[in-house]
Amino acid sequence: MDTEGLSVIYAGLGYVDEDDSGNRIGYAKTDYCLDNLKDLLRFLRHDDPQSRPMFKQVCKWNTVSKDLIPIIEYCQDDRNLVLNAVKVLVFLTMPIEASSNDISQQIEHLWGLKSSITHSNTIAVVMSLLESPLENLEHKALTEDDWKLVQLVLTLFWNILAIQDISLQQKAGESASQFLSLRDRFLELLFHENVMDLILVITQNVGGSSQYFRQDNLLLLEIFHCICMGQEPELLAKAHLNRSKVGRDTKTSLNSLKSILEEEEEKRKLSRIRKLNRSSQFRGAFTRVTMDGSKAFVKGNPTFTSHDKLLKPHQVQRGPLKKIVSDHGNLPSAKDNILEFVHDFVNQFLSGGYNVLMQSICEDIEKEHHAFQNSDVVVFFQVSQFVTSFQYHKFLISKPNRGSDTSDSFVNEYADSTFFKGDMCGPIAATMNAAMFLLVVLKWRKHLMA
Repeated sequence: MDTEGLSVIYAGLGYVDEDDSGNRIGYAKTDYCLDNLKDLLRFLRHDDPQSRPMFKQVCKWNTVSKDLIPIIEYCQDDRNLVLNAVKVLVFLTMPIEASSNDISQQIEHLWGLKSSITHSNTIAVVMSLLESPLENLEHKALTEDDWKLVQLVLTLFWNILAIQDISLQQKAGESASQFLSLRDRFLELLFHENVMDLILVITQNVGGSSQYFRQDNLLLLEIFHCICMGQEPELLAKAHLNRSKVGRDTKTSLNSLKSILEEEEEKRKLSRIRKLNRSSQFRGAFTRVTMDGSKAFVKGNPTFTSHDKLLKPHQVQRGPLKKIVSDHGNLPSAKDNILEFVHDFVNQFLSGGYNVLMQSICEDIEKEHHAFQNSDVVVFFQVSQFVTSFQYHKFLISKPNRGSDTSDSFVNEYADSTFFKGDMCGPIAATMNAAMFLLVVLKWRKHLMA
């Protein structure tokens, strides 16, 4: 490993500006900060996937917390610089190879990265980068560059979401509760920053006139799998029963791109009124001027203060194409608001996006698409099983007096109800048909013959 070269790159990025109290007030980038970010990206691309010495060294130097996050937060006027910092984050949060060495140490580093990102304004700033692509999508003018930027951002969200497994050894220690809290806190952050609404919008466009997002169906499937991982379908289906009045009054459900843009526009108006003389402790809305002169909405603290809330990590494996076999069981969210958020999210997913996404994936599996591995097929079945169970329990709850009645008359009575939207399988029709049955049988036979 070229430690000296990596050290030169690290030193050439810049440094954090602090006030007399030690609070962050900005980031002083060097003249060659962008070049050094690109060099760092090249180093990470050529990192040994088995030992990942570059990754480990960057994490030991705490480069994400000391440099990358401050660059993203304070250098928003330099869009190219921010984009390259995001690219570096994507490489640093990539899943661990199953054959990699020192997996436990890499897991700890990943939990540390997740904590740093969660306790910063990174997600809000990254979402602001998508303002132009979302507007182009709304007006059916999405370009290839727009799609690549959305894909980059979705990959970052997926990478971080996938950092959530906890091994038996970690469960036995005192850190397990910290990891669960961090996992839920990051998920909650995604809801507050409209990331989940973005995911729903992109999913609905998988089968739209633009064919770009059709190529991201597997990425979206993995994101939904990470969101549902650890949740119990029955508990999730009942989450709304204990919802408080405040929650019912304040929860806003967005299921279209238009509603997202309208909400962001309202917040931009407020930020223009109140953007003068903000203190370093402010956590609200503000605007920035992009390179093309347009205004971009950003939520959070423009002069982020202390950043010392990093949890001492013990992490776990995540998995994109290559997945690490873990020895943990599912640990559902304990916070009621998280369950309510996920409950509403899955309901919106079933309102149209589920059938669109699963149908496209089913077609790719049947065609034996080169991008699909056996592990991806397993994820497909797991998401289908989870959603089917959720829909089943939701139906039982909606008919409490007949929940134990499994007779044909019970089924026929509600076969054409609005709950199923005129279709017995309704929102999950794409994975409850003859094609799905044949696919399951085919994969089962191949598994037995292997």
